[in-house]
Parts: sequence; C-alpha cells; structure tokens
Amino acid sequence: MILGRGMAQTSSAIIAEYQAFLQTSDTTMTDVIMCRLQEAPAVMAHRIGKPVTDWTDEDLLALYPNREKTTRYGYSAFWAFLLFRGYRPATVALLSQLPIQLTRHHRSALAPHRLRLEQAQAELQYLKGNVGTELRHLICLLAIVGKPLEAISRADFEAFRDDYQTWYRTTERQTKGKPDARLTRLEFYLIHWGILPPAKVVFAHQEHFAQLHHPAICQAILAYMQWCDAKYKPSTIHSRRAALLNFFLWLQQVHPNSCGLDDVTRPIALAYAKYLKQQVEDHFYSPKYAIDLYRHLRLFYNFAIDERLATSPDRNPFTHKDLGQAPDPVPRYLSDHEVRTILDYCNNNSTLKEQTIIITLLHTGIRAAELAALQVTDIVQVQGKWKLHIHEGKGLKDRVIPLTAQCLAMLQAWQANGWEQANNFLFTHYGRPWRGGSHICRVVRELGHKVGLHNITPHRFRHTFAVALLNYGMRESALQKLMGHATLNMTLEYARILDETVEQEFNHAVAQMTTGARTWVPDFFHADDYPLFVEGDAISWIRLPHGYCRRNPKLHCESDVKCLLCDRYCASAADLPRLEEMHDRFVTLELELKADVVANQIRRLHESNTKP
Repeated sequence: MILGRGMAQTSSAIIAEYQAFLQTSDTTMTDVIMCRLQEAPAVMAHRIGKPVTDWTDEDLLALYPNREKTTRYGYSAFWAFLLFRGYRPATVALLSQLPIQLTRHHRSALAPHRLRLEQAQAELQYLKGNVGTELRHLICLLAIVGKPLEAISRADFEAFRDDYQTWYRTTERQTKGKPDARLTRLEFYLIHWGILPPAKVVFAHQEHFAQLHHPAICQAILAYMQWCDAKYKPSTIHSRRAALLNFFLWLQQVHPNSCGLDDVTRPIALAYAKYLKQQVEDHFYSPKYAIDLYRHLRLFYNFAIDERLATSPDRNPFTHKDLGQAPDPVPRYLSDHEVRTILDYCNNNSTLKEQTIIITLLHTGIRAAELAALQVTDIVQVQGKWKLHIHEGKGLKDRVIPLTAQCLAMLQAWQANGWEQANNFLFTHYGRPWRGGSHICRVVRELGHKVGLHNITPHRFRHTFAVALLNYGMRESALQKLMGHATLNMTLEYARILDETVEQEFNHAVAQMTTGARTWVPDFFHADDYPLFVEGDAISWIRLPHGYCRRNPKLHCESDVKCLLCDRYCASAADLPRLEEMHDRFVTLELELKADVVANQIRRLHESNTKP
C-alpha cells in the first residue's frame, strides 16, 4: 500500500485518520485549501447520504459533474487517501478518472518513488525526461495490487497489465490496435530494481502468421513452430518464423492461388531465389541474410516432408545451390602485436573490470553472451583442477573449460574487489545482470579505441584463443569440445588461417611449428592447462530406449527415429537389439525411409564393433 494499510473500522475513524494525515503532510498549503481538504469528507458524506464504508464507485463519480475545480480538488484528495490506504478497491478505470492533483497532497509518500524512477532512468542511460507517466502507472499498480512495491510478483504485474490494456482499448488513445507501450518502460524499471524477473519469451505464433489467408499453410507452419519451440532458443525461433512469414507473404502476393505446401513448385522456389538476389543487389538484404532466409525455408520443407504434413510435396523445391555460397571469410584473429598492445594496457592502465573481461576472453575463448551470464557458482573445482562451467551456451549445450592460473587469479580478484554481490551473477550493472553480450562488446570496443585498435570484438578473442591452441598442438576433437562447436567443421574453420595447420595433422602440429611464431602464446598457454576432458565433466547423457541423448534436459524432443538423425544422439552395442526391433517394425509398417535410417545406424554400430 502506498500509505500503509488502514486499520479504521468506522466512517468516523476513517475521517479522523484522514485529518491526522493532512496534519502530518509535508505539503505546504494555504489555510483556505487546508479548510477545503478538511471539510471534503463531511461534504461528500452529506451529498451521497451514506457512511464512508458504504460508498460505491458510482456514488463517488456522481459527485464530480458540474462541480467547481476547487471542490473536485478536495474530493480527489480524500478519494486517493481511501485508495492508498486500502479502504476502497481500486480499478484501472476508476484510477484513470482521478484528477492528477492527487499527487500534490501525497507528495511525501510519492517522492521516494519519483526519485527512484529518476535514478533508474540515469542508470539505464535513457534520455533524461519527466517520469510522471511511469510514476502514475506505478501508483495504479500499487493501488490495484494492494502490496508494497518489493512484494509485487510477475503474476501481479501481468494481471495489472492485462487489465490496463483491456481498459486502454476502450479509450480513444489507442492507435491502430496497438497496446499502450508506456507500460514497457515501467516493466524495465521493475526488472532493473530486481523486483520482477525478466519475462519469459512467449511466441504467439497464431498472431504472427495472422496475415496468411490459407488454412493448410498456416496449420503446417504452426506444427513446425511448435516443434521449434521445444528445440531451439528464442533467437533461432524468431529467425525461422520471420523467414517463413517473409516467403509466404511474397507467395500470397505473387501467386495468390497457391493454397498448399505442394503448390510451391520448383519454378516458384527459383523465382523467390531471384527475388532475394534482387533484394541483395538493391542493398535491402545482406548476402548472408538472404541465404539464411532461403535455408530456413529448406529446413521447413524437410520437416513437412518427414512428418508427412497435409499438402506436403514429394520433394523439397528448395535446394542449397539456388543462391550460391555465402561469403566465407577467414575467421579474424588478433595478431601478436595487437595482443601484446592490449595486454600491456591491461597490465598498466586498465580498470579491474576491463582486465578481468580481456583475460577471461583470451584464456577461455568463451562467447560474449556466455561471459555475461557467468555466475559465481560456475567457477568449480573438478578433480582438483579449477574449471569454468558454461551453462546452456549456444545450442543449450553445457561444457567445462579448464582455467589457467592467471585467469583464475583475475576472476578471484574480481570476486573480491569488483563484484557487486547484488546477486549470483559475476558481472552486474547497479545490481542488474548483463543480458546478452552487448555490454561486453561495448567494454571491448572502448578498450580498443583507447589503445588505437579499431574493430575489436569479443569474438576476435575467441578466434585468437582457438588458433593459438591449434598451433600449440591441441587436437581438433578436444578443441571442438572446448569451444562448444556443434560440428567438427566449425572447428576446422580455424585451420584455414595458417598454412602449417592446413598441411599438417593437428595432433602433430606442435612439432612442425616454427619456434616463436606466436611470441605471446608461451606466456600463459601451457599444454598441461588444457587436458582432454574427463568423462562426464561437461555433459550428462539422457538414457533413451534405443541409445543416449546428450541434449540439454530443457529440450523436449521426440524419442523416435528423429533421434537417429540428431547430432546429440549416440548408441552402444547394448542398444542393438532395440534398434533391430525398431527396424523390423518400420519394415512391417512399410515405412521405408525410417527403416533405412535405423539400418544405417545398425550398420555403423556393427562396423565400430568389428574394428580392432
């Protein structure tokens, strides 16, 4: 409650409590205004003809028409007192009709909230402005929920937001059917204060694809997006549904009679590829973005064909050759001179935060978003060695990275002298965790400007880390686990950087390397710091009826033949009977494609068992 919970039981006791509140208020006012405020409860009771405890909203609203402004002023002050002390239930519609003058008589109670909003505005680096709108919404929230600010939950806020938007749609302020965006700023403030947890991303797919007219296409898309919800992160889901909407809106405009998936023929696919190429030439799309749009369509049609969705075609009209290859630049890493320049600055002029970020990126090769999400409990000791446990990295994969002595010392120094201890996150801003890698990127970019190096990004430290370890003799399979790559091909991209790595096998590279080619490497990269993983360090396998799944437990996948096509699936000789049983069942049901997949897996297991 804004003014605390009222305890009076009778009308006279409520009025007496209000009179005492006026006397203790810090607001200075003339004797005439004070007299009007003191007389207002009695005048209102006389006009309504009921005691205060029996008043209804309609009784109160009936007082306002044809009243002078000074009279309404006194009415609103007492009305606000009843709401803020919990003597009357509050609704959005009711609060919207209260004159704004109510803040003048409750300044002492509302001033801390206004000050807190202004401080949050500065901390979040928003443009400086009046926080009156956010303050009014905060007043409504506190009055309607009936709880102290610190006790408000996410459910309380969402219920208030739904009620507010329902009321907002009935007003003339709404434009083009859009909700009131001003509540979003208040939500950011509440998250910044740690009162609300960040909202979970929920995709309303039906609303997103509401512009599509053909039910068969919409039904297939919704089935695909439901599968994506259980498998991918929100960023991936957003990209895929944007690609689908982009294509099917184009199809709806160019070929309005195409009402099913099988109506998308090979010529239509090529026409869309030509359209994307034109968008690239006109500089609306980048080449990589156009290829991603086309690739998402190919994946969608693969899913539709595998699942035999309604109106799905016999073959995929989209192929990976239609748009050509995306530009494939060599991963950019930092030169020996650049690394030396950055390390010299870190040792002499940098802040503890800059030094911790740079050393951690350079010694672990983690992504910027993974560094921002680090918690104190992620620095763990496994079998006597300190390691960094990355929870739910890219692809929701967990992994463990050994820590060098220098990196461990920096993280411990940060915990002792830089960590805000507002929560369990290592890096926070006024107690608010860094979301995503944008803050890390800004710190690295600003540091690069200080030392005269431009285009420095956290990912270049990741490339530098990988190249150094490859040329220092680490096997590519171990580096793949260390980097968290989904496939070995991603790791082999780093092999294109140096000719020696291309020509030699990785596990013999250290004997072939020229001594001193990377003069900064021996300073902190030691072979003993990066041993092969101990079994079970990074992942916990989930037992399936026909093998094992190495996915994150939050990913809910079907345990059918799709597992055999997944890069997280593995099987042992003990699973052969179950796989053979599945193969026989698919043959009996005449599901040839699925039977072939299981047969290939059985063949691989037999081959691995016969190897010496």
